[in-house]
Amino acid sequence: VIPYSNKLFKQATIEWLVATDQPIQALEHPKFKEMVDIASCATNGVKIPDRKATHAEIMRMFKNHLTRLRNTLNVSNVLSIDCTLYN
Repeated sequence: VIPYSNKLFKQATIEWLVATDQPIQALEHPKFKEMVDIASCATNGVKIPDRKATHAEIMRMFKNHLTRLRNTLNVSNVLSIDCTLYN
């Protein structure tokens, strides 16, 4: 685990912005701050999920969102999206 310092965090943040071609405004996004706040509570570093795990979680969240939307709209099988094509 790398010890925290404001200088090191600033450097890592700028390097991330440049390396991933993020807009500078990304640092002001509430979800970015939320992610940093959550990670700052870690005591043994942060495990970043790999591409496959991230894809699976996005698909799970999307399917759950569709289910909640169907329930909210009280729709049954009018909208059917096959998400298995993207796996």
